[in-house]
Amino acid sequence: MKTATLLLMATLAIMTVGCSDDSALPVSPTDQSGQAPTLLGKISTTEFTAQVWPIGLIAEPITKFPDGKVMVKGIRQPVMVTAVFGGSPDLLTGTGEVEINGLSDYNAGVGQWYGKLTITPDVGGVWEFTFHGTATLDWGTLEWTIPLKEEGHGKGGSLTGMQCRMENIITANFMLNSWTGAAQGVITSH
Repeated sequence: MKTATLLLMATLAIMTVGCSDDSALPVSPTDQSGQAPTLLGKISTTEFTAQVWPIGLIAEPITKFPDGKVMVKGIRQPVMVTAVFGGSPDLLTGTGEVEINGLSDYNAGVGQWYGKLTITPDVGGVWEFTFHGTATLDWGTLEWTIPLKEEGHGKGGSLTGMQCRMENIITANFMLNSWTGAAQGVITSH
């Protein structure tokens, strides 16, 4: 009984004194504003559509042919991006560079692709994306379709702290040496 009484008294003492130097509780909404943490800025999202296409070849890929599959590593190409934003400033149109890595199985008509995309938009700053996707070969048209999931982060100028997510549907010829992309996505800013 003595232990229970001491425990009860200690609990009441902690509740009365509090656990900080400033244990007074606010009593009205105006008292709370001075102690509440500042709220994060409003999060806004802007939707867009875009076209992406290569404008040359920078580095020849390392190509291997294991078991009838085509594996490429390090295809680097300059790209052009044009975007359409519904009434908002265009934060994406500009030039960039893509690094493509992947494996295509021509017998099965499937492949896996991943890489990096850097875009320098006309408004300034830089977008740095990573992407990945599964390719499928249409035997009727002999074209590959590669829906890429892309996630990017803005750096510099008005892009600092922004994020971009898009799905970029790549259509490539049979030999994967010519392609275009049609993207749609959203830019999030704080």
